[in-house]
Amino acid sequence: MYLAPEGDELEIVNAASDFLVGTTPISRLHEAGCADLAPSAREAFGEMGWFALAVPEEQGGSGLSAVEHTLFFREAGRQCAPVDLLAQCLLANADLDSGLREDVIAGTAGAALLVPSGASWRLLGSSEARWALLVERTGGAVYSMDAIALQERPALDPTNSLHVAESLPQPMHVFEGPTVWQLGQLAVAAMLVGIAETALDLIVEYAKVRETFGRKIGSYQAVRHPCADMAVRTEAARSQLWYAATAAKEERADAQVHLDAAKHLANLAAMSNSDTSIQLHGGIGVTDEHDCHLLLKHAMTLSRLFGGKRDLLGRLLKAQVAD
Repeated sequence: MYLAPEGDELEIVNAASDFLVGTTPISRLHEAGCADLAPSAREAFGEMGWFALAVPEEQGGSGLSAVEHTLFFREAGRQCAPVDLLAQCLLANADLDSGLREDVIAGTAGAALLVPSGASWRLLGSSEARWALLVERTGGAVYSMDAIALQERPALDPTNSLHVAESLPQPMHVFEGPTVWQLGQLAVAAMLVGIAETALDLIVEYAKVRETFGRKIGSYQAVRHPCADMAVRTEAARSQLWYAATAAKEERADAQVHLDAAKHLANLAAMSNSDTSIQLHGGIGVTDEHDCHLLLKHAMTLSRLFGGKRDLLGRLLKAQVAD
């Protein structure tokens, strides 16, 4: 298998980047009312077919693979795209009846993501969505939002609304199998890699122009060495991500092991790089007008989805990798 994106894959990367910059640019997060995916933006994504990259053609999708799915979400991570974009895509890939899938792929029906939190559940995404999606390693469930009692909570991450549900009704639909979980894990790992890359890009560009004591700060070891560490973390996470996406595409027996490793390395890269970028930017790194804090806040949210540190390391400790 060939791991580096090439040919048509690079065309998807460029198209996704241009579309996301035009539809959900990171600059939107400096304005009020920026949380979640607006209905107009959701329909625009649907018209372009972004929700259905990995959905088979006979089910109304593009018939591509986990690799293209991963490439798209890496670009989404660069723009701190909201979690309900992920929920919409995962719901399109779930085992649904054709009518529901058609509405989800078109973006006419919105989805939000349910995440277990102790004895309750957190909802990431708009409370105006039609469906709430709960994904587990062995399957998942779809709930009607009309039947869920939600309590609004303040969100540190401005990309998403946050609500809490103390109980859930009977699901409208239940699906089985690891496919949706694996696509979710790939997507979140890819978004985290996109955040790690963006955090590195921001400080490298800043280090080329910011001067102290008559020298560019990039000439000082105290800046160069942390930037080098950021680059190493990013390359490790990106390389494992490509391998995991290819393993999922080829349905390798040990694909889940590589997915867990990719998510763990992506967690580390995004959290550490965004934090280091803030520190190296100095005073402006903590100002509301800068993008650095947005990357860190979104990384904190994503690092807890589809596998946190304790869960991933516990699984990797006992993992078996095929030859």
